[in-house]
Amino acid sequence: MSFSSDEVNFLVFRYLQESGFLHSAYVFGIESHISQSNLNGALVPPAALLTILQKGLLYTEVEWSVGEDGEMARPIEGLSLIDAVMPELKPLKPTVKTEPGKPGVDSNTTAASTKTEIKIEPGTANATGAGAGGAGAGGAATKSGTTTTGNGTTPTTTTNSSNSNNNNNNASDNSEVDSSATSTVSGNSGNAPGAAPGAGASGAGAANSSTAAAGTDGAANKKMEASSTANANATSTDDAASSTSTNGNSSSNASSVEQPTSGVTPGAGGNPADAASAGAAQAAKSTSGGAGTAAGAGGAGGATRATTGSSNNNNCPASAQSAVPSSTTSGTSAAGGGGGGAGGGGSAGGGGGTAGAGGGGSTSVVEAMDIDQSIEIPESKARVLRGHESEVFICAWNPSRDLLASGSGDSTARIWDMSDANANSNQLVLRHCIQKGGAEVPSNKDVTSLDWNCDGSLLATGSYDGYARIWKTDGRLASTLGQHKGPIFALKWNKCGNYILSAGVDKTTIIWDASTGQCTQQFAFHSAPALDVDWQSNQSFASCSTDQRIHVCRLGMNEPIKTFRGHTNEVNAIKWCPQGQLLASCSDDMTLKIWSMTRDRCCHDLQAHSKEIYTIKWSPTGPGTNNPNTNLILASASFDSTVRLWDVERGSCIHTLTKHTEPVYSVAFSPDGKHLASGSFDKCVHIWSTQTGQLVHSYKGTGGIFEVCWNSKGTKVGASASDGSVFVLDLRKF
Repeated sequence: MSFSSDEVNFLVFRYLQESGFLHSAYVFGIESHISQSNLNGALVPPAALLTILQKGLLYTEVEWSVGEDGEMARPIEGLSLIDAVMPELKPLKPTVKTEPGKPGVDSNTTAASTKTEIKIEPGTANATGAGAGGAGAGGAATKSGTTTTGNGTTPTTTTNSSNSNNNNNNASDNSEVDSSATSTVSGNSGNAPGAAPGAGASGAGAANSSTAAAGTDGAANKKMEASSTANANATSTDDAASSTSTNGNSSSNASSVEQPTSGVTPGAGGNPADAASAGAAQAAKSTSGGAGTAAGAGGAGGATRATTGSSNNNNCPASAQSAVPSSTTSGTSAAGGGGGGAGGGGSAGGGGGTAGAGGGGSTSVVEAMDIDQSIEIPESKARVLRGHESEVFICAWNPSRDLLASGSGDSTARIWDMSDANANSNQLVLRHCIQKGGAEVPSNKDVTSLDWNCDGSLLATGSYDGYARIWKTDGRLASTLGQHKGPIFALKWNKCGNYILSAGVDKTTIIWDASTGQCTQQFAFHSAPALDVDWQSNQSFASCSTDQRIHVCRLGMNEPIKTFRGHTNEVNAIKWCPQGQLLASCSDDMTLKIWSMTRDRCCHDLQAHSKEIYTIKWSPTGPGTNNPNTNLILASASFDSTVRLWDVERGSCIHTLTKHTEPVYSVAFSPDGKHLASGSFDKCVHIWSTQTGQLVHSYKGTGGIFEVCWNSKGTKVGASASDGSVFVLDLRKF
């Protein structure tokens, strides 16, 4: 008999997922390098860990029941797990059946445990990215804040089965596994004091593995892979290829044909169980290199699926909690990671109230969001798009047409026709494949970045398979760009549309010739994975990395033309202002910095957030924009559950937007700059007035929000979520 640490780690990882501790599972998957193991998760049945524990208990009971003479001396029933791991101690409360002539025991001794049922409900099998062929090491676009949750005993635990990213292996329905010991679900999963180790560091006690494959959370965050696979070569040596599935129209480029499908679910919301079966709802961009602690073990922010929702009563079966509002959590699943409860009774940042978490299963409640019913977006104004089979990390509107592109952990990108004339919202499925053994096979890697060119004629996608691809609007593959040695974290067109810029885990950034698909120049200046890039002009750009540095480079130059130093932790995102004069950066060091090419030190060091800042966006206002008479402002989104609006000239915070109750992963300005959309893992998309800071519209989806974006007319907001859904909010006539 033999087993490896990889196998143990995977079973624990799968157990955390099935139990609803998705944030904790995500963090554990990163620290133990689950993504690099060779295990085929599709072959592992649901409740595997509990099954092997049950068998171990039965063996221990038999072992303890046999006397020195080999006779069945003391039949023992109801042995607990804790007793079983302490061989020097006798069971605390065994039920011993006395045989004739054998010494008896106290008749008051009672059985110590009850049976635990793990029911796999029909149609609720998770499609997580933990299995074989998973989508890249935890590429989700997130990190998470510190989570501390209480312990609670759940007599009946309803657990979703976890499948691989292939989503073709559904767990058998209604399979029950009875354990002879009480199941105690500990809320202290993934808790860590302070921030986790930075890039390249693994958590203490987590066993390392090898080879990149199964993805825990996919990818919008780029950071996870940066931490767990800093130098891993996750790229197949075979040439990449891709196939496109269109709605009834066969593509000439090795495309497979799918039947027309609208993928639309009328209205919003819906039964969370439907969302659970639609795709992976892993801890949303949960951990990444620097700040890797659990952002809430299935609490208020949609980290849990419908059948594993938390409630104020930690004695209730988890399956009964799907209707609990996301703003309410139990002591067992107090949401951390910003606003949902930090440590032992910390103040809920931006959410109001406290959501502490103590031992012993004490109950704490996050104060409900104070949202006026009149500003809630009705279901009639929301179109929910179904089709993705895993979490959707990214979405972006075509600049000239109402086409919405989305990228997912199911190794596909999709183009949705959201024009008013198309009521069915038909989708084109862009399958990311690689050539292997002379045949096209799915890459099984997350699509983590995508961007439209300036006129909307081409879509570029970046994947954890190490390839960038260029697609036409009809779904045909135009070219495949292969030069990176590992996952791609960011990808952007320049304004002219002749170059594409990409950043990857291989520490390099590459400028590609969009017309030929060839590498024009590769820049290898960072000492750690590059996380984000942004064009300053058509030939110069900035890049940031987990090495805490920001380099400004120009095509044709062999050295950076400028290097900014000042951040004390990995730099998550960078953005040039509309005029290209100021560069904003945000970091795990909880600061937002403004840089100028004329200065070596930052112009402003903005310190107001209490947790890591995940992303930033400039308003499309000020000189040189379509809104020249409106002041330029900068928005920052943080794991402290708040969004802040900044006056960059004065270096002051104008508004603090505090309605979210979980980490905020995306913000986007409307084209006129008058409104800001924000998306959080509390499943909510909020629309704010940038002038007053007031919440004007709100919509709650069915999964944690990874990305929000406005269409070019400013009439629709698109959003992508952790449950595989994409939805579009029509803000006209509001």
